[in-house]
Amino acid sequence: MGLGLFLGGAGAGAAEGPDDSWQKADRPRAFEFPRDHFTHNDFRTEWWYATGRVRTAEGRKFGYQFTLFRRGVRPPADRAEATSRWVVDHLPLGHFALSDVDGGKFYFDQRLERGAFGRAGFPDMAESSGREKENRLAWVGDWELALGGDGSFSVKASQSGAILDLKLQPLGAPILQGAAGLSQKSAGAGNASYYYSMPRMKTEGSVQVDGKSFAVSGLSWLDREWATNQLGAGQVGWDWISLHLSDGRDLMLYRLRRADRSADEFSSGTLIAADRGSRHLGWQDFSLTPQPGKTWTSARSGGVYPIAWRIEIPSESLILNMSAAMPDQELALSPVAYWEGAVDAAGTASGQAVTAEGYLEMTGYSGPLQALKQ
Repeated sequence: MGLGLFLGGAGAGAAEGPDDSWQKADRPRAFEFPRDHFTHNDFRTEWWYATGRVRTAEGRKFGYQFTLFRRGVRPPADRAEATSRWVVDHLPLGHFALSDVDGGKFYFDQRLERGAFGRAGFPDMAESSGREKENRLAWVGDWELALGGDGSFSVKASQSGAILDLKLQPLGAPILQGAAGLSQKSAGAGNASYYYSMPRMKTEGSVQVDGKSFAVSGLSWLDREWATNQLGAGQVGWDWISLHLSDGRDLMLYRLRRADRSADEFSSGTLIAADRGSRHLGWQDFSLTPQPGKTWTSARSGGVYPIAWRIEIPSESLILNMSAAMPDQELALSPVAYWEGAVDAAGTASGQAVTAEGYLEMTGYSGPLQALKQ
């Protein structure tokens, strides 16, 4: 699902008003690829969100999260031709975290660029068609996500102590989330996003930690969402998971959380079969429940995060016990802190043993995300 909507507080005054011309996700649409891998500038908020589990040939484990956000600050109706190169239509932001699971270290960083003079960008497909080797979908400084001519994606990011350089090759077509790609997050027309995933992507490349480089391979998950409004009154955060199961299936669930920590009725998910067929899951089709007493408390933000969960999908006879690969995977950033990290799971599917690896995102545990409300 990604944390893109926390940008709701950034530049909101410039983007709202009685003559708001931002488009809204308020009806079904036809998705088209590769066009929809590129930007949708007439929506206020958009993000490209990759997570993955990779390891060396010797078995050393890593996890990564890489997200590029676009937050619109000039509505479409206000985009008269600028006379200054300092004028920008969007605020670009990036988050990059690397979990050295076996080394027990967690690296995280944030990039914020004004975007003027090409320091960040979100080209549409027409603007990128002239590049010969690979088309950048989005970049913030020297962090970038690019689309190769063979349909693969490349991820490049660096911070103090950690460098990521990966190629992600999709092993199937995009999966539309929600109702044919329209993901309703709260009551009311337009309180939704357009949402699709590339859930299973063969991943190869290199990870560098503390000056030492490792060749790695594994699986990644790419989420794409764009929207103008989403969360409603009473929703204080969410818990989101993506898992690659050992039986070839993939699972995405998100539990929108209310103030009493109960699941909101707009919680949702998707179970993807090994043959790439998918099934939408409504909030009553699954449970995603913290296991009592298994939490981690952040000394940086004061947030208390549940780091062990039980997942049940009764209609699939699927039960998983999921836990953090390492407790401290919090991105203690400004203006918001959240937990985003590698998780492992084990359980049964129709009575057969199954394991899983993936990612968990938890927001709102260090304070309600009021900035997410439009």
